[in-house]
Parts: sequence; C-alpha cells; structure tokens
Amino acid sequence: MLALCIILAILALIALLLVLPLRIYLKYTAEQGFAYRVKYLFLTLADSAAVKKPKKAKKPSAQKRPAANKKKSDSRAVEKLLNFLGLEDISSKINIKRALNEKGLIETVRDVSAAVRELLSQIGGLVRKSVFKHFDLKIAVGDSDAADAAFHYGTVCAAVYPLLTLLDGTVKFEKRTVDIQCDFSQEQITAAFDGQLNYRPLHFVHFLFGLIWRYIKQNTQKRGTLNE
Repeated sequence: MLALCIILAILALIALLLVLPLRIYLKYTAEQGFAYRVKYLFLTLADSAAVKKPKKAKKPSAQKRPAANKKKSDSRAVEKLLNFLGLEDISSKINIKRALNEKGLIETVRDVSAAVRELLSQIGGLVRKSVFKHFDLKIAVGDSDAADAAFHYGTVCAAVYPLLTLLDGTVKFEKRTVDIQCDFSQEQITAAFDGQLNYRPLHFVHFLFGLIWRYIKQNTQKRGTLNE
C-alpha cells in the first residue's frame, strides 16, 4: 500500500510539473533593444541580461581533432536530424541521388513537400498552444514633415494590423494592447513591446512524442516496402 501511494505521489508530481506554465518574457525598447527571459517555477532557464563570464584562454592542445573530422561529425548530426524529421531524401548527397534514381524528380519533390507540410502542421499545432498573458505594443510614428508622418503612419498600420490578425488565428491572447499613434512632435518612428508568452511543458512533450511516432511509422513503412 505504501509503495502504491509513493507511485501515485510521483505520478501526481510529474503531472503537476507538466501542467505548470513555462513563462517566456519578451521586451523591446529603442534604447535597450530586444531582451528575453525564460522562467519555469522559480528557475531562470535563459536570460539575455545574464552577464557572460569571460572565457579563459585555452592552452594549445597537442591532440586536437582536425577540422575535417569536426566537419564530418557536424554533417552526420545534420543528416540524423533530417532523418528524424522525415526528410531522409534530402539529408545527404547520397540520399538525394538515391531518391532521384529510385523515385524520380517529381516523386521526390512530392514526398519532401508532404513531409515538410506534415512537419509544419505539427509545429503549427505547438504554436497554437501558446498563450500571451499580456501583449503590449506601442508604436509612435513621427517625421519632420507632417505629410510624411501621416504617410508613414498609414504604412505602419497596413503592415502591423494584418500581422496581428494572423496572430489571432494562431496564438491565444488573455490581454492585448496595441497603440499606434501619429506623433507630430517627434521626427522618427519609435516602438516598444512588452509581453509574456506561456507554454505548458506538456505541449512540448506531446510535440516530441508526435515526432518520434512519425519517425517510427516511417521506418516501419520503409521496412515493409523493402521486404516486399
């Protein structure tokens, strides 16, 4: 009975950790530029304002891996990543030639396009799970000439509002403030943004398992085709 209680408590803790939000703070000002901070519970996972410690000068090593070996290692890593994402046909020059010889150009392009569409669909599903707790955008449009300022104001509105409409269909907003003004007292365009984007770790886990299941399914289909 005690063992069962411990197991249930561990499962409840894992479920709680997966549901608690991962908070991404985004900020932009003309003076300080872009800044971000990623927090989970009381932990700061990433912070653009973190002071980077100066790296110590490394002593020259007698046994240093040649650049050619490093390049091969990097290319293998890229190939494995593309294979995992279902893009095996373009993961390497050898695979590209093999795909073109076996399937032809049109069929290869069709398969790659289908894989990219499915991948983008999964990424889009992950993006749609995000929630802006607050979204505060302020833009002041100015110019030395009033007519030019009015023209730039219309141009900015024509660019920003369609993007916001696109975001409406992909991201949830709990609080959103957009303030675009034509300020004749200044001679340039200034912008400021402050937002908090929340994700639940559960959504990342679901996205990762979706990629793994897709990879397993593709490998199973490939083996079935080879065995026929």
